[in-house]
Amino acid sequence: MAKIWLVGAVTVVLALIVGAVAVALVTTHGGVDLLPANSPEGVVQRYLLALEREDYQEAYDYLSSDLRSRCSLEDFVSRSYWPETTGDQVTLEKTQSLDGLALVKARVTVFDHDVPFGASEYSYERSFDLKLEEGQWRLTGPDWWCPPY
Repeated sequence: MAKIWLVGAVTVVLALIVGAVAVALVTTHGGVDLLPANSPEGVVQRYLLALEREDYQEAYDYLSSDLRSRCSLEDFVSRSYWPETTGDQVTLEKTQSLDGLALVKARVTVFDHDVPFGASEYSYERSFDLKLEEGQWRLTGPDWWCPPY
């Protein structure tokens, strides 16, 4: 009789785990809840996700026409000056918008697991400048992403 209860309990636990995984896969996009694509925050989020996936064409497409005219895709990829986000946590903190311009401030938390006696972390602020171009928010800076910098 105890075996039947054990088998039943294990079955219920497995069913709950499978259900939780299914809900997580259906309700999120790659583990990240996406912000609206037509907002400055959504553009910054998608830009950083594209870099994380190493989809440099998509990341490049989020740049303003001015930046793209000064910097080819090849330059953008070879310069490697975009923010490194792999393994880091980026939290969008504040957005200021005025007359087709926006400033998105983010807090980047870097986790360093290769230090003696445990892990270490530190944070810094990163700002993203955007402007509205033909109804779409596009990144305009910082300028060091593309030459001249």
